[in-house]
Amino acid sequence: MPGTVSTILICLLIVFVLFLSVRKLWKDKKNGKTCCGGGCPGCSGSCACGKKKNETL
Repeated sequence: MPGTVSTILICLLIVFVLFLSVRKLWKDKKNGKTCCGGGCPGCSGSCACGKKKNETL
């Protein structure tokens, strides 16, 4: 029984950390932040970024 409780607590902790990570990524995307931290004009993946063409960081 004690092993089961610790397994459940560890799983809950992992799910909570995953939730916080996804929430931060979602908020950053909503606020227009990128995960790379660089400027879009010099980025090779800028066409897939989703930003408007005249918008820069």
